Amino acid sequence: MQSQPIAELRNVTKRYGLVTAATNLTLAIEPGEFLSFLGPSGCGKTTALRMLAGFEQASEGQVLIDGRDATALPAWQRPVNMVFQQYALFPHLTVAQNVGYGLNQR
Repeated sequence: MQSQPIAELRNVTKRYGLVTAATNLTLAIEPGEFLSFLGPSGCGKTTALRMLAGFEQASEGQVLIDGRDATALPAWQRPVNMVFQQYALFPHLTVAQNVGYGLNQR
């Protein structure tokens, strides 16, 4: 029996004006899988993760979580967490809600 990916990027592209940060990215993450994104600075690793988590909107393509289209869902409605290199807070949440955000996602 084949399992459904827990998260997918399907033909995702992200543009910032004339700059393309990620082109036609396709990725499927299977249950229990552990993976790393490796590459030089500026190759789109963080952009791909931010699109998966909902902090960036894909210019093209589709983001799926548990087989459901999450492309238009904001970050706070996705069952995905991300650890940031720098501080990042949800401006619409209280301090307590920001601190507990990751814990409440399970």
